[in-house]
Amino acid sequence: MVTKLMIRGIYSTALVKLALKNGIFEIVSPTESQKRRFGISDSSDIPDINIGDAKDRHSVKIIGDVEKIAEFVEAVRRVDDSVLTWWKNNVENKGALCILSFPMQAKGTMDMLRSEVTYTVPYHHYCRAGSEGLSLMVSLAENLVDSGVAEAGRVSEMFADEVKRLTPRIGSTVRIYHTKLSGRNIQLSPGKVIWRREGEVKILRRIIGNGVYDGLGIPKSIGDTAVMHVERGKPYTVTRYYSINNTLKGEYYNICTPVEVYDTYIRYVDLGVDVVKPADGEPRIIDIDELEQGLNNGVISRPQYEKALEIANEILNSLSKR
Repeated sequence: MVTKLMIRGIYSTALVKLALKNGIFEIVSPTESQKRRFGISDSSDIPDINIGDAKDRHSVKIIGDVEKIAEFVEAVRRVDDSVLTWWKNNVENKGALCILSFPMQAKGTMDMLRSEVTYTVPYHHYCRAGSEGLSLMVSLAENLVDSGVAEAGRVSEMFADEVKRLTPRIGSTVRIYHTKLSGRNIQLSPGKVIWRREGEVKILRRIIGNGVYDGLGIPKSIGDTAVMHVERGKPYTVTRYYSINNTLKGEYYNICTPVEVYDTYIRYVDLGVDVVKPADGEPRIIDIDELEQGLNNGVISRPQYEKALEIANEILNSLSKR
């Protein structure tokens, strides 16, 4: 039986293309651009599921019948197994609510799907989700090509170069958005950029409060600092903790979805498993249970789970040789 979808938002062209490729989905209440791009006829049928941008624009919100949502999510995962899913209680309407999140790799897959339909700049969805300014930059570049003013190859090359240079400035304050596998969104205390190069920064944060550092078991002290090193597309972040006299206390490697670096913030999804190394101790892997829970709850796919463990073990082996 055909599942009827109504799709809106920045991922709509890519998701319509994916849906129609499967042959088991039908688009209802299409937009004018969907009718033009796909030759879809008007239909006022009631959709089985509604798909639209989530508040953060790095995800979509899917509302409708639970089995039909699961069917659509599986179709997306067959194309890209890096997407993440969180099922929530739907208080607005009857039916289920699923948040389908697109990390950096999945945004690239959405770009490829969209490019099968219309000209698409590199990092299209990365920029659409990133900020209003970047989204306008996408529209301008694609309109120049669509109107015949500029050549596609040249625009793509220039656009990709600009995105690669998208990095917070030295001395600027950077927000850090850290999402847990539970679906909880955490905004870490902001930090100051003390070092940068293309797509890569080191962020200094002052440690406030008492207690011990998670995983490391090392006491926090007055004057401690943390230096977080992130690089666009890298599947982990590194945080090094220092005492007031700049002595290294320990290192914390957080395995995550490929880090997305924008001009004023960074974001990633924490995959649970981490590698820690006290300055005077041996490295070890921690919190594998969080990764396993993410797999068992269907938040991540089996390939994601295996890749995260592989990365953790690679880091462990590298630290053990130092």
